Amino acid sequence: MSRKNHQVVNGRLLQTDKRFSQLKQRQKEKIHEWLYEEYRTIYQKIEKPPDSRHNDTILWNVYGKIEKAEIWIPFGEVQKYFYSKKNKFRKRYEKQITTK
Repeated sequence: MSRKNHQVVNGRLLQTDKRFSQLKQRQKEKIHEWLYEEYRTIYQKIEKPPDSRHNDTILWNVYGKIEKAEIWIPFGEVQKYFYSKKNKFRKRYEKQITTK
């Protein structure tokens, strides 16, 4: 049986190998919206879909919000989730601007 990785931070026991899927539904939704908002902001600024050069900016801005909200999730999990949703964010934004 595999042993979970844990770390004590501010007197709280945290699981350091937590998966995105293990978050509460409202935490997942919040992170999803933050990622979309950052994606949309950069898209508007550069007037085209953000490419890989913008990934770190989007991810670190959102990860700062995640830390402020005291949601514990490793950066790599947020990164994986973002990469899996990036195309969906582009389609959502392009649909919004064509319906305006």
